[in-house]
Amino acid sequence: MNEVASPRTVGDRLTHAWLRHPLVAFARHRKLITFYQQLHALIRAGVALPTAFSQLTQYAPDAAMARGLTAVARDVRGGQTLGDAMRRHGALFDDANVELISFAEEAGKLEPVTAGIIDHLEKVQRARWQTLLGALWPMYLGAAFIFVGPLLDVAQTVKTGASVAGLYLSGLASSVSLAVLLLTAVLGFPFFVAALDLEAWWDRSLRRVPFVSASMRQLAASRLVLGLGLATASGMETGRALRLAAKATSSAAVLADLPKVEAKLRQGSSLTEAVAELGLLDRTSLGTLAIAETTGTLDETLERMSVELQASSLRAMRFLVLAVTALVAGVLLVKIVGGLLGTLFGPVKALYDTAGNGNFDG
Repeated sequence: MNEVASPRTVGDRLTHAWLRHPLVAFARHRKLITFYQQLHALIRAGVALPTAFSQLTQYAPDAAMARGLTAVARDVRGGQTLGDAMRRHGALFDDANVELISFAEEAGKLEPVTAGIIDHLEKVQRARWQTLLGALWPMYLGAAFIFVGPLLDVAQTVKTGASVAGLYLSGLASSVSLAVLLLTAVLGFPFFVAALDLEAWWDRSLRRVPFVSASMRQLAASRLVLGLGLATASGMETGRALRLAAKATSSAAVLADLPKVEAKLRQGSSLTEAVAELGLLDRTSLGTLAIAETTGTLDETLERMSVELQASSLRAMRFLVLAVTALVAGVLLVKIVGGLLGTLFGPVKALYDTAGNGNFDG
């Protein structure tokens, strides 16, 4: 059984962080779906793999994919298995899918397994779109904070003779700078964590943060069960299926815990007992999984659980988005109220200050 090793060098860790980054993964996901759809069609038609990959190269969506597919075709013609050839190009293919392809070659099930991969990727993409659509409100409020907020400062200083346009542009530049700084920090933080090799620690830390922990755990659980269902439905043995499902979570903490989970399986523990070690599923879900093992209904149960857990992860994500929306709205409200109070009571304060200095003409 192969061990899951973390990338050794800083460059390897940064490359993995780039591939796992939500924006990058979202952007390249459609390309992966299209690739597997085309590969599935060629395999179903009985086209030899080197020929199939040569044809796929001609219609690759970009130069990087074309170079990778050319290299895969060359390696396969040189005698390597498809799984090994694809594994050498992690920038193009996810680890979990490569694991499935390797198994499918060994079992002679490339056609049904690639069909399963396509279905899996489409489910993941739908979940990402739903999450993105749920995050639109904070984006709207953030835009209002950037572009509308400076107008409140203009209202407070119009009587000072300052240029309205100049004041607004100055405030806008300040708001944009702050937004860019925050966005850079948020989007760049995964690379900082990866460079210091703290991904597993950060993953576990997030699971202890209120509001965030539920959505993170549910999301990882849904991916775990979805990957486990795909692997077991393909006929993969338990240990290998669990390793594939762990890779499908894209969770550094889960991958770090995988060796002890595999050791538990080797000691004779059931699949449910091994999965429990990862700390992703609640007692109810573990009970359902245990009964499915006992009754021999694992495939159907995992399919049903994946749907339920995806729905739960989306609910948890929506709750997190709602909390972020409330926070952004609160900050914006404080700024608006502060601006209005300054506009209303600023002249009154100036009047009293003038009277207190003896400059008031009665």
